[in-house]
Amino acid sequence: MDGQSGILAELPVGYRFLPTDEELVTHYLMNKAFYKPLPAHVGQDINASELYSKPPNTLVTLSCGEREWYFFIYGEEDSVGERKTIRIVGDGIGFWKSSGQEKSICNSDGNVFGLKFQFTYFSGTFPNAKRTHWRMDVYRLPTQYYPAQKVTKKKIVFFRDNQDFKFQ
Repeated sequence: MDGQSGILAELPVGYRFLPTDEELVTHYLMNKAFYKPLPAHVGQDINASELYSKPPNTLVTLSCGEREWYFFIYGEEDSVGERKTIRIVGDGIGFWKSSGQEKSICNSDGNVFGLKFQFTYFSGTFPNAKRTHWRMDVYRLPTQYYPAQKVTKKKIVFFRDNQDFKFQ
């Protein structure tokens, strides 16, 4: 990825971008949604239709041992209380399937300020699909953060290539 690999080239040897869920939502997603500067450029903007039209290995640049990538996605609208648990990729060449319930991200006072949904990528179609080593975490702000017209609904997508991960 041009932008992400550019910022990584400027960082000290051994640096790894590893934010907590709270840091990712507070310092990146909120800033992006409210048009504020980001602490660092860690991901590219991508339309949701483009993101879900390609398998994950075609969306990332595999270099320097990197196995994690971030994207800011836009153009995806969920109805209140409705979350997609399966996202078909391209013309059915694979799909992302949710790995459970959406989880709340809370501050130290217990207030929810972000939500996280986890997905696993399967290649092929039902019922012969095969689980792959690709994981995706989707972070979003709660709907009450979007009443103003000046706020852009965005999400952060975190791709992880768990190639060495073994299923039991």
